[in-house]
Amino acid sequence: FHISKGIEDPQFEELREVFLAMKGRGELVWIVKPGENSNRGQRIKLCSSIFGMQEILARSSPKGTFIVQKYIERPLLICKRKFDIRCYGLVTSHSGNVKGYFYREGYLRTASRRFSLKNLESKAIHLTNEAVQQMYEDFGKFEPGNKITYKEFNRYLQSNYSGIDFYRDLLPQIRTLVGDTMRATHRKLDPLNRKHTFEIFGYDFMIDEAFHVYLIEVNVNPCLEIKSPVTARIVPAMLDSAFCIALDPLFHSQGNVSTRKNALSDMIQHELVYDSKCDATELKGLKKTFVDDVEVEPDDS
Repeated sequence: FHISKGIEDPQFEELREVFLAMKGRGELVWIVKPGENSNRGQRIKLCSSIFGMQEILARSSPKGTFIVQKYIERPLLICKRKFDIRCYGLVTSHSGNVKGYFYREGYLRTASRRFSLKNLESKAIHLTNEAVQQMYEDFGKFEPGNKITYKEFNRYLQSNYSGIDFYRDLLPQIRTLVGDTMRATHRKLDPLNRKHTFEIFGYDFMIDEAFHVYLIEVNVNPCLEIKSPVTARIVPAMLDSAFCIALDPLFHSQGNVSTRKNALSDMIQHELVYDSKCDATELKGLKKTFVDDVEVEPDDS
């Protein structure tokens, strides 16, 4: 839910109805985030009552909005601690042709404290942002910089869950969701049709105990700080790969670009997941099919 007018927002009434319905199923916890300037875990709150949610929304500034999401109450845990998955997407636009890419490597960000719903105030339990976790004395106690690679995570899964493989069962879901976000926003990615532009996005995912993958948020201006051995390897390699795709064609002749790409094929770890030249036509067809299938009620007024 995107709440832009506090408790007077029509979406808040929809939220209240959904909250009460899910409360009847025993699912109580929701997370409230600022709709703007919400990076580094700032001003994020967990709520288990509609009154607590009202209190937060009532304090909103006239220009501020909120994102309210159902909190995943039964997340998959690592050694009884919460984690999320940070991966990267790249969008390029050259002369109106928008392309979206998924970077193959990413990492897990872990919490410093054991997971519990009995304490909704503890950011050390519930928020895995490095800017939050590094404030606690247990930061780095279990993993350097509270980071885990995909390979380490896969070993953990294979040791603790029979028949689950991260690369086979979970990463393809993440890749598909990244592509879906680009298809869903393809008209807004480059509305000015700039001749040459690109942007890197930070994607955050979670997995529940039934191994369902959830997209939590997509971040502009993702943190690229290098504060652990994991990020020291992944972030520079991701940037090199992105620059090879987005910048090299602007500064080299076509022949040189092909030669350079062949030479750096191991460096380029982005996979194409969206191309407006191909996908936009299909999306227009889907939209037309949807509109044609909608039954319009006759106006009797």
